Amino acid sequence: MAQTNGAAIDEQRPILGTMAISIDAGKVREKLGEKVTAEGKKKYEIGFRDVKVAAVSEVFWDAKREEADCSNHSYVGAIEHADEFFLRVWVEMCRRGVNRSSIKCVFLGDGARWIWDRVPDLAPPNSVLILDFFHACEHVSDICKELYGEGTEVYEQRFEQWQLMLLSGGIERFLAELKSILEEGGRGTKRAEFLQGELEYFTDNRQRMHYDQYRAERFPIGSGTVESACKNVIGGRMKRGGMTWSPAGADGMVQIRCSLTSHRFDSDFRAILAPAA
Repeated sequence: MAQTNGAAIDEQRPILGTMAISIDAGKVREKLGEKVTAEGKKKYEIGFRDVKVAAVSEVFWDAKREEADCSNHSYVGAIEHADEFFLRVWVEMCRRGVNRSSIKCVFLGDGARWIWDRVPDLAPPNSVLILDFFHACEHVSDICKELYGEGTEVYEQRFEQWQLMLLSGGIERFLAELKSILEEGGRGTKRAEFLQGELEYFTDNRQRMHYDQYRAERFPIGSGTVESACKNVIGGRMKRGGMTWSPAGADGMVQIRCSLTSHRFDSDFRAILAPAA
């Protein structure tokens, strides 16, 4: 039984083998303020707020497709500072049994700094940190579009070549080729600035891109679980046509949606919502 702030956390739907923690964020429309016009009507200031979402899943190996599969999900989400949100993620990991010696943790996310700057403080020893392979491929595609033109034959050839290179663990070779292209094209142009930014992206994430090793160890290499959560758990309820939320309403609905889709609404209501009411 884990402890946080002196309180015990009971395990719920414990994970037995490998735990995957996928982290991302989406946006919802929110009323950021209001004022009353001279005619006495309320006028709202509308903006978008980030909803941070994490999915905690159990990893299984799909022998037929020869790839890792994440299932048995639970979710946490909130509209709050990343530091507070990561405490929320840790509590969920404890609920799922992260403190047992048999657990191996895999963290997945896109290239967002707010995620990777904080994961090392959250990750137990021997955890594996993985940049979403498909997000990396989007960057490869953008590079190919800039260099060769979208939809061209050379674009298709180069994209496939670099995609397979990354999948087989060739991040260092890819970086060397990208540096060579950048140097040959010269500095000081918009293209050079773009390529330099992409080079920095891949350099910053190189230690999270050993996809051949991850697949050999039967780990997932994509963060589709949490991307699906952003779309279905949050967006499917909170981004319907014309919806705009108050800050309190948005935060409350995020908590309700995560509790419902984690199959523990009744226990969460008894422990949190009912006393608050």
